Parts: sequence; C-alpha cells; structure tokens
Amino acid sequence: MSADAPTKPGRRRKAAPSGEQVNVDSPPVPSLLTRPLGLEGWSHLEPVVLAALASEDPLLLIGRHGTAKSFLLERLADSLGLEFRFYNASLVNYDDLVGIPVPDDAQKSLHYISTPSAIWDAEVVFIDEISRARPELQNKLFPIVHERRIQGVRLEKLRYRWAAMNPPPDEDSEDEPAYHGAEPLDPALADRFAFLIEVPGWETLTDEAKKAVLIDQFRGRHEFPVAVPDLVARTRDVLAILSQSPPETLAEYLIALAPLVAKTGHELSTRRLTTLLRSILAIQASRTVLAEATGRSRPDWEDAAWLALRHGLPGIAHGVKTNPASLLAAHRQAWSLCGLDASDPWRQILAVSDPVDRLVLAVKLGDSIDSADFTGLLTSAFSAQVDQAHRRALALAVYLFLMEKRELPAIAVETLASEARAALQPSSESHLVNGPQLTACRETASVCAKLTDSPRDRHCRNLLHSLLPNGFKGTKPAELREWFNALWKKFRLT
Repeated sequence: MSADAPTKPGRRRKAAPSGEQVNVDSPPVPSLLTRPLGLEGWSHLEPVVLAALASEDPLLLIGRHGTAKSFLLERLADSLGLEFRFYNASLVNYDDLVGIPVPDDAQKSLHYISTPSAIWDAEVVFIDEISRARPELQNKLFPIVHERRIQGVRLEKLRYRWAAMNPPPDEDSEDEPAYHGAEPLDPALADRFAFLIEVPGWETLTDEAKKAVLIDQFRGRHEFPVAVPDLVARTRDVLAILSQSPPETLAEYLIALAPLVAKTGHELSTRRLTTLLRSILAIQASRTVLAEATGRSRPDWEDAAWLALRHGLPGIAHGVKTNPASLLAAHRQAWSLCGLDASDPWRQILAVSDPVDRLVLAVKLGDSIDSADFTGLLTSAFSAQVDQAHRRALALAVYLFLMEKRELPAIAVETLASEARAALQPSSESHLVNGPQLTACRETASVCAKLTDSPRDRHCRNLLHSLLPNGFKGTKPAELREWFNALWKKFRLT
C-alpha cells in the first residue's frame, strides 16, 4: 500500500454551474456497517463513520429525532468491545461525570470517588442532546471533546468522543420541526468535532427503503457481517501509511478551497483546514479498506475530499445555512484548480467563481482557450442565469462581441442565436395586454424614454421590446437595463 498522489484533474473538469442539478452524495456502495443493522440511506456515510473510528477524532451526528443516531453509535461501541458511557446532556449533572468529590487527608485538594456513571474508566463517551446542555456544562464538556481531559486530568483510557444533536433551529423555515430547548452549538465546541454528519431522515428515503425499515423491526437483533475491529485496524494501518507522506495536491486543494467555501457562508479556520486534511486521509483510508472488503475498484481521491468537506463543516451545528449544490461547485472548482500549472490559462479562469466573469476572462484570453472549452463556459454562463430576460441580455452582449472576433462551434452559435435573434430582429406584432403585461409595457416605456441614440441604448431598447409582453417574469425592465449596461462594460463593447 503506497500513498499515491491524487490524479491531477483533466482540463475539462469544471465546477458545476449554479442552478445545475447535481448529485451531492457519493454513488451507492455496498453496506457493511449500516444496512446490516436495518438502517437505510446511510451507506454513503460509512466511509466517514469508519474514518472517525480509525482516526479516533471526535464525531457529531446531526439529525431529527428517531433517526437512529444513538442506536448506531451504541452498536459500534458494543462491536468494538469498549467501555461505553452514555450521557444525556440535557439531564446530566457534572457530578455524574466526575463522581463524588472528596477532600484528601491534607484538606488541600480533591479526589473523586468513582460511580458507575463516572467518566474515568470510559473508552467511549457518547454525549446525546449536546445542543441542549446548559452553557456552563457545555464549557465543561469542551475539554473532554477537545483534549480528553476533565478538571485538567488526562482521561488515559478515553479513545472515542461522540455526540448527537437535533438540527439547529432555522427561523426562516416553516417546514422544519421546532426543537424547543435545542440551541445552536457553541461555534468553538462545534469546531472541535472533526466529523459532523447530517444523518438521513424518513423523507430522504426511497419507497423501497421505507418498506425495508418498516418490515425490519420484526427481524430481531442484527449482527455486522464483518468484524468491525478488523475493519478499524486495517483502516488505521492504511491511514498511517498515507499520513507518512500526504500528497501535496491535497494542500493545494485546501488552499484553493478556503475562499470558495467562504462564499457559501462557511469560514474555514486554520484549525479546520488542518483537520480537513487529516479527514481526507482518513476517509481515503476507509474507502480503500471498504473497497477491498466488497471487491470494488480502488477509490479516487476527489470523492474522499468531497466527503471530508461535506461532513466536516462546524457551521452546520450552529446554524450556518448550507446549499449542498453550491458547496459541491466550490469543491469541484478547487479540485480543478489544484492540478493545474501556474501558467495554465484555466487556472485564471477557475479562480473566478461567477460564470459570467469566467466567460469574460475567457474572451480576453482569446485563442489560448479552445472553441470546445469556450462553448462549455458559454453554456455554464447561460445555465446560471435566473430567467429568460437575463439569458437574452447575455446572449445579445456575447453575440455583439464575438460576431467578428472568433469562430465558434455550431452548438455555441445555436445557443447564442436562439436568444439573441429576438433582440436583433425586433417584432412589430401587436398584443392586447392587461394586468402584469400592461404593467411591464408601461415600465418598459418609462425606461426607453430615458435611453439615448447611442449604440448601447439602441440595443438595450431592442432587448427590452423583444421581451414584451411576457418576458419580464421576475425581472423589472429597469433592472434588466442595469444588467445589460454592466455586460456592455464587461465585454467592452462600443
């Protein structure tokens, strides 16, 4: 087993355009840790769970009530044969953790008389409902999760620190259930969990999976089809090899990733970025071992990086909204960047997140971007537009710039022509309008009254007229004029 460097991405591997439908989970894989227990919809999470077991880094499960969070962790601890302690953070007192404090003979310090629930001999600590803990208790749980210490004393036997919580409250969502008493997890405490897994709920399952869950309750206790300790030991061995020489490409990926993920609302601290590197290595090790155990081909590094990112963001525990598609686009963009030479023009393009700005940069780079790649950028820019009005404005601006500057494949010409034609050949057809259509006509007339006879304003006037009477759904004529003016400047049209 060698620490192979991640394969450099090909030039055609671009970030998914905003608005594109994307699959934000890894492909289905054979299940060794979850489906055999009667859990459905978890199989794509098994590499993350196994990575947490092998690395012994803290793990937090986030999900609605009744999603088997506690069940899975208790069965894993049982399979590993470890001394297990369960604490409900909403009910536990600190004395339940440390035992009964007793002064020593000199009356200068305390020692603790252990109780059956005390933490001192624990090898696994599972803190359920951690977001319901009182603030002062959360502060005392912090060193357990972060340092394996309590009251400054090292917990020598403690290996695993696991926790679970309901989703943090979302005041803007009317569909999510309200968990009274649950609060967003303290950001500093959330940042100490290497793995934060949003577990699947009933609504995410297929009908077949739902049937399996309902029938499974009559099957009695299930056992793992493999020896979990052997899986963990093998994964730990592979992780040790990978950690001896982490691929430099992963560092390049994380450097490129940080500013892109920040735009999705998740700030990645230095601690989080170093944690993500360890997590990528651990997940790649776990995926390698799971592939060996199920007879699949050796996994690639990109999926390991995506799983580490998707299930390694502290913000999901303290209320930062996450758009999985935007996060995936940021990941793909960073992955594409990390494999390119500094002189490659695609490095400049992929460093730009806005699809239209990418297209503008590609225009400026000229023949260094071949026609096929340019067509892909053009298609992505069009896919990112929110409505027909914006697509038509973009088509007109791009057409005016390119009509004498470069040859394009037929598909690119067709993409432009299908929208730009209406603005280049205005119709004189009459319409009987009322309601919203009449409002759009009046607003268009008001905007056009302020336009001059300059080339830009003549094209803008044609563009606005071409969208009457039904083309202004979601966009005001005045807003479209500003957008077209911005495009005119971006493409330096005259």
